[in-house]
Amino acid sequence: MPPTIEISEEVLQDLNAKGIPYVLKESEKFLDSFIYIPELKLRFAKQRTLKWKDWFETHNSLKLQSNRMSRLPEFVEFLKYVKINNRDIYNEITQVMGSWRGEWIDAYFEKRKDGMYLLTENRTKAEKLDEDTLMKDKRISLDSWLDNPTKQGLPRKDTKEGDLYFVAPGNDSVAGFGAIVEGADLNCLRNPDYRDSYLGVRAVSE
Repeated sequence: MPPTIEISEEVLQDLNAKGIPYVLKESEKFLDSFIYIPELKLRFAKQRTLKWKDWFETHNSLKLQSNRMSRLPEFVEFLKYVKINNRDIYNEITQVMGSWRGEWIDAYFEKRKDGMYLLTENRTKAEKLDEDTLMKDKRISLDSWLDNPTKQGLPRKDTKEGDLYFVAPGNDSVAGFGAIVEGADLNCLRNPDYRDSYLGVRAVSE
């Protein structure tokens, strides 16, 4: 049996450019770094990675790893799961404390002639936003959002008020979730070109 070796992202890019096939093996170390969500039949990374990359670069890097970015409905289910089964991860994502922690979500918003659209799968799949989507900035209840989101994973118009800052979608913007000592937010007006050392991604593995 051939040995398992670790290679860099640059090597993967070179293999792809040359058309050289390869297989990424799920080692025990890899599996231990993810948490399985039964409702989704997906694994979510326990830690954020790929910091200092913008939304587009993050998608490309995840693809090289045979992973992807979470979509909003998946992120909702993930938060619901860890809230019950892994409180440390839930608190790390949502708790109002310490330095800023932010993560990209696979949700790109685009204004078209007939309304606002949600683009997922790195902008390859588009669907019109649910008419019940909350489309104004509002402080909402995190629990109310998680308990009753739209089918696209966004807060509804009747989402209860609370301490979570919701920033409504705008044209050519993307979604992200973040928390800092001043508060937590679901921001759907992020600049996809933005980079920061505290902004990363929680990879999803199928």
